[in-house]
Amino acid sequence: MYEALPKNEAHFDIETVGADTGIKYKGQFRVKCLLDIAGKHSLALEKTRLMADYANPSGDLQAIAIALATLRAKIIEGPAWWADSDGGSSIMDENVILEIFDECNKAEEAWRKKLKKSAEVAQEMAQTQEATQ
Repeated sequence: MYEALPKNEAHFDIETVGADTGIKYKGQFRVKCLLDIAGKHSLALEKTRLMADYANPSGDLQAIAIALATLRAKIIEGPAWWADSDGGSSIMDENVILEIFDECNKAEEAWRKKLKKSAEVAQEMAQTQEATQ
């Protein structure tokens, strides 16, 4: 079954300027497109940890917690500045985090499209095989 799945990794480049600091962020990321159960568990734990002290978190706090937790769960490899920032925690530019988060979401969407296409091709092949029997 797993052989039929598309490769669950993607690469993308980031080249952006921090909206608050003017710092230029550039580098390549290698990410998981879709998380397995263990990854989803880690994501949930990290999101909970990031919001642990807040009974009623604001929308901004929730958004940042979700973005950081997702990036920490999905990023396999990134540029040195990513590791040096403790997975984005010490970056002062929110737009950088959100751009990386957006690229991770695009990678997942592309992976799901490949999976859907593979399923459609497999279904067509099965129907053709049935028709010839």
